[in-house]
Amino acid sequence: MRRAQSHAPAVADDRAGTGETEYLQFGHCRLALASHQLIGPDGREIPVTSMEFDLLRILAEHPGKALSRDRILSLTRNREWEPFDRSIDIRIARLRRKIEQDPDDPRVIRTVRNVGYMYVPTTD
Repeated sequence: MRRAQSHAPAVADDRAGTGETEYLQFGHCRLALASHQLIGPDGREIPVTSMEFDLLRILAEHPGKALSRDRILSLTRNREWEPFDRSIDIRIARLRRKIEQDPDDPRVIRTVRNVGYMYVPTTD
């Protein structure tokens, strides 16, 4: 577990004596690993499904690497992609509406044509 998190970008620990909470910075949002929450820039929780959370975690664990739909499905749900399976595309579109400042011009989750999707850590 520690090794997988070592190449995840912008991991922050928040230790308040009651336990450890790790966050992955995801655009202007934070992904709370222990509580399975997406926290918006205003500190409020943004509702995400279990699959959306897993998708964000997998993308954040592979920054700057294009992941195919097949690879994403096998990492998140341990199943193979089928040629007409558009579930990943639909979830990516929903996540972009939640985390991107401009979902029509995505900066955090980019589409890599003929490959899949890539998480691009922000530098601001």
